[in-house]
Amino acid sequence: MVDSPIRRLTTRRIDDRSVGFLVAGASTVAARWMIEAIWRQPPAAGSHDVAGAYVAALFSHNARLAQRFADQHGIVLAGDDLERLLSRREIRCVYVGNHPRHHAETTRAALLAGKHVLCEPPLSIDPDECHELHLMAEHRGLVLALNYAWRATAAMRGLRDQLQADAIGEVLGGRIDNTMFLPLDRQTWRLTAPYGGVLWERSLQDVDLLAFLLLRTPAAVQAGKLQALLGSGVEEDILSAVWLRGGLPIHLHDSYLLPHAPVSVTIFGSTGSLVATQCEAGNAESNLVLRRGQGVQVIPLAQIDPFRASVARFLSATRHGEAPLATALDDRRNVTTVRALQAALAGGGAVSVAPVR
Repeated sequence: MVDSPIRRLTTRRIDDRSVGFLVAGASTVAARWMIEAIWRQPPAAGSHDVAGAYVAALFSHNARLAQRFADQHGIVLAGDDLERLLSRREIRCVYVGNHPRHHAETTRAALLAGKHVLCEPPLSIDPDECHELHLMAEHRGLVLALNYAWRATAAMRGLRDQLQADAIGEVLGGRIDNTMFLPLDRQTWRLTAPYGGVLWERSLQDVDLLAFLLLRTPAAVQAGKLQALLGSGVEEDILSAVWLRGGLPIHLHDSYLLPHAPVSVTIFGSTGSLVATQCEAGNAESNLVLRRGQGVQVIPLAQIDPFRASVARFLSATRHGEAPLATALDDRRNVTTVRALQAALAGGGAVSVAPVR
């Protein structure tokens, strides 16, 4: 058994005040960020040595993979029987991070078992199924949150604060370049239809970020393919135009193919521009500057672990009824927009985006 790095993160004990999580999916995101984010939550209320949250179990459709992953990360219980794991009393919340094709069925099973759910986006590539799951959670008094962790990064929080302070005057437009090269170890389901491609992995994140930063949703979109070098059959390099409600134009460039193009978000205004670079979730080297003419002002950023912040917001929602970082309604809006982008690619023209309420 591999000694677990997660176990060394805490010396706190576990009791009934600790929130047990089932991690569904032996994923890279879980391994790199989410397991640690759960273990590193503040101690339980009224204590200093009781864990506020912990990973109680690991589910995977592959039993051997589940056990190996659990051993590597100090998780006591693991298996491929989802119903049995969900029946355990200590599990109160489920983090859904398995293959996107399983998100909806895993979320549905967790909600039926009375568990709160934090799910990686998208819940489903069908907006109607997103709505169904939203209503299922609402009718059961459960929290269904989406892990749009880009919202919680220091750069995006700083950018939103600057916009709310009118640092660049009237917003005139913007651009998102979500252009990280897709490394070999991630060239799996991301290159396979219908859940792979930059539209579902990256454009989905872009349009969510627009709503978070600018408090507007898309009204129309247009999109075109630039190049395809991996030969995967899914979208690898896409340039899109998004018109937010009120007519605000935004350009999106989403690509798997550009190893030397850092992720950046630029918002243009009447008195200046805000530019965030190297700002994807998980990158600690992000920066934010305010440009006015030839002048450049660096905006100080707090140190924030966006994944830990997302889990914290989720737990606050389950405990106190506060809003999570992103909701199933947010996800449904984003999925609706990506479906419109798909239609724009197929038809070659602008496509309206139906409002979602």
